[in-house]
Amino acid sequence: MAGNLLWNLALAIAGFFLSLFLSLQNNSLDTSMIRAALVFGCLYVLGYFFRWAFQFIKREKAQPAARNKEINRPLPINKDIVEDDQLSEQATEAVRQLLKED
Repeated sequence: MAGNLLWNLALAIAGFFLSLFLSLQNNSLDTSMIRAALVFGCLYVLGYFFRWAFQFIKREKAQPAARNKEINRPLPINKDIVEDDQLSEQATEAVRQLLKED
């Protein structure tokens, strides 16, 4: 995963204080603390999802380069295939000549 647990903790603490201060305007301290604690837990768990998603995106960007290396490597030449290609070209030309005669 991208980053470490410190990112989860920082996200959760920021959410805790933001939720606490915004909730204190309309609720008692007890209710605000309970809601802030729930936000802390949810954001701590969501931090794992965000870190996994960032790692997944980073890995997806790196994979096409690896695929391109496989595509660009030279193919081994098989003499039988080359001879078959030459024979097929000769056969194609012979058929064309026969069709032109008609």
